[in-house]
Amino acid sequence: MAAETSQTLDRGLRILDLLAVAPGGRSVAELAADLGVGRTVVYRLLTTLEAHQLVRRHPSGRVGLGIGALRLA
Repeated sequence: MAAETSQTLDRGLRILDLLAVAPGGRSVAELAADLGVGRTVVYRLLTTLEAHQLVRRHPSGRVGLGIGALRLA
């Protein structure tokens, strides 16, 4: 039997993984497509990750890893 997991946490971690391999960042639409969820879900996840400085929004609108990711490394 598979252990229960948190879907929200899983999605947030998947966003961090996707951003880690995208030097130029990714758009909200790209992240939504990769996760198979709506943009609203991605915006909520990014707001939480941004509050912890794990991601940052570029002036271009793209999203990249934030300084908080370095603390975790």
